[in-house]
Amino acid sequence: MIKKTMNEQGVKASDIAKQTGYTSQYLHGLLEGSRRWNETTLSKTCDALGLEVKLVPIKSGTDKK
Repeated sequence: MIKKTMNEQGVKASDIAKQTGYTSQYLHGLLEGSRRWNETTLSKTCDALGLEVKLVPIKSGTDKK
């Protein structure tokens, strides 16, 4: 979703880096999957893009009642 939103908004990793205080290289690593996201990096990046972080339950094949 982060990559998709960046593409839609025409935002580059360097733009996000300036807003979050991270380096462009660090953000590229996150986006490529060679670095792991943590709560802080995810929160700062989403804030910069105007995204909200939500936790939702995983849908299962059976409903538990």
